[in-house]
Amino acid sequence: MATEAEKLHREAKREARSPWIGYLGRIGLAAQGACFGIIGALAIELATGRGGEATDPQGAFHALARHGWTKILLALLAAGFVAYAVWRFAQALLDRGRMGHDAGGLGRRAIQLGQGVIYLGLAASAVHVLLGARSRNQKRPAAGVLGWPGGRELVGLAAAVLVVIAGVTAYWALSRRFKESLSTEAMSPSTERLVTTLGVIGLTSLGAVCAIVAWFLMKAAVEFNPQDAVSLGGALAKLAHADYGSARLGVVATGVIVFAAFDLFQARFHRA
Repeated sequence: MATEAEKLHREAKREARSPWIGYLGRIGLAAQGACFGIIGALAIELATGRGGEATDPQGAFHALARHGWTKILLALLAAGFVAYAVWRFAQALLDRGRMGHDAGGLGRRAIQLGQGVIYLGLAASAVHVLLGARSRNQKRPAAGVLGWPGGRELVGLAAAVLVVIAGVTAYWALSRRFKESLSTEAMSPSTERLVTTLGVIGLTSLGAVCAIVAWFLMKAAVEFNPQDAVSLGGALAKLAHADYGSARLGVVATGVIVFAAFDLFQARFHRA
């Protein structure tokens, strides 16, 4: 006879595979795309000399919090990030995507768990800004970690993880394996070509951004220089101040916007 715990687990798995979890995933992908679109648009403005800034998700939250009407978008982003986290947790903990328990399946579920944790943190950050955090904290987490015992090793490990993520992302882009997660049968031939192009360019750009951030983190760890320990916004800022910085920043920012557009198509066609 099944124990009460087994019954609860079966019920949880059944609920995790219900359509409403899939809808949460689509909402979350749309929110992710909107966030990257804002970051890319701000970077394009900076590259073209029309204002803007090189920023990361937290910076995008503060940009949205500056005006009354954009606070509504910030609230929607926070809700979307929670939806994304719930979807990823259902995949990771209850195997919604039926990845299985072999090494490959557990690896992908571990990545999904990490994504859920990250986006839950982003949701909390967005709510914190929405509720009135007025001063933006400029302290970079990685720079602070350098001062810990074993901090250089930890920052170096973070850089190595980002290199792996960059490589995997580029592989998924260039091999077009990302299409395995999309309902291509629901697309017209022209839509499939468009989504494929956006996926290849967008995911390759995302991998390149991860590699850039990893480079600066590794440089900070090797040289023990907190000024080199940067996040996405810091990496974009360093690009902006390099030789031919505006052109380089414009190319990377365009790639980020392409990834944002791909995310919006994922929200429509993902096998959530």
